[in-house]
Amino acid sequence: MKKINILLVGLLFMVGLNSCQEDELVTINPLAETGELTFKLNQPKYTDYTYVLEEVNNDKDMDVLTCAQPDYGFTAAVTYYVQASFNEDMTDSVELATPVNGEKVPVNIKDMNKAILALYKGQMPNPPTTINVYVRLKAIVSTATPTPLDSIPIVKPAYSNVIKLKILPYFMEDLMSYDKAKKLVFWYLIGLGDNKWTNDLSGLGVSIVPLSVVEGNKYDSEGNGTFSYTGYFTTDKGFKIIRDLGSWDTQWGNNGSEGITSPVMKNPSLEPSNFKVPENGYYTITLNSITKVLTIEKTTITPSLFDNMGLVGTINNWGEENTPDIAMYPFLVDENKNPLNNHVWYTEYTFSSNADVKFRVDNKWDNNWGAAHFPIGIGTNNGPNIPAQAGKYIIIFNDLDGFYTFIQK
Repeated sequence: MKKINILLVGLLFMVGLNSCQEDELVTINPLAETGELTFKLNQPKYTDYTYVLEEVNNDKDMDVLTCAQPDYGFTAAVTYYVQASFNEDMTDSVELATPVNGEKVPVNIKDMNKAILALYKGQMPNPPTTINVYVRLKAIVSTATPTPLDSIPIVKPAYSNVIKLKILPYFMEDLMSYDKAKKLVFWYLIGLGDNKWTNDLSGLGVSIVPLSVVEGNKYDSEGNGTFSYTGYFTTDKGFKIIRDLGSWDTQWGNNGSEGITSPVMKNPSLEPSNFKVPENGYYTITLNSITKVLTIEKTTITPSLFDNMGLVGTINNWGEENTPDIAMYPFLVDENKNPLNNHVWYTEYTFSSNADVKFRVDNKWDNNWGAAHFPIGIGTNNGPNIPAQAGKYIIIFNDLDGFYTFIQK
């Protein structure tokens, strides 16, 4: 009998232990696993209030949003991200930079202003106007895994309801230098070279040349910004500015008759005329593709003219032992194909491996240009070597402003 009692007590203990273990099992809300879980974002207490953002208050919060934790079926440490959009359905939304742990979510002024700039695609109106910004929270639980040994969460992000805020941002520019830009959308001058208007890759350097980048924070995240070209123009040659090689859809010309007094972009109801200068001489074209403003102005420069230009570097042992430079060809030529008030040079070259190169005149070092950027840059006299990468390129160089580009074929 004593043995039976001992066995019975042991059995009851095991049943009780198993019962305790079952009580500790977590049941995850199925909606959290499918991504259909929502939660409540409270409306701020300030009704019909306009949040006026000012740069001097960048380190402050415009408000603190509050919410109820999503019903995951268990208690969790939740990280919240603020998302903003100009649309109530949250299309094209952007996420503010700073996530927050806990159900009180401060919204930093600078973070919100940068988000609004991103919603404007980097081109905020100046001066800004009051706008409706739709906001929601995204909740993330990174530790919700099937077992302690797993690393992939099975709980998907949850989204709150959307609230509307009236905000007056301060003006902000999202501009960077050409060498920091992830991409650049180039524009091209066509019509001055061989007068054949060859609008494709084969026309580069012969019929068409890219406008130069310029120094300074001039370029947005979409690759738009300020581009320029300075060169010699004659009254007998018309020209245009186009964006896409092989296409005439996006172009600048003169509104009305040929001239330079009324630059205008092509649109469905307008096919602009050619640009044409009123007198021979040097002119500077400046195009801001963000503000969509183009100017053509006469300049009074008297630059040096060179009869030749070459590419030198590790590709020919820097010209030692009378090794000739890689010859470059002039963009503007006379009837015998000699340089005629020319400052733009081009060639094709295949680098079998990475190389350091520069541009120079007469196989000498009196006039040479380089910069530490590739595939585009603005070379300076006696500047650094250009770190060219292996590949086949069309190479274009402008000795007036030092701009160069290596366009891969």
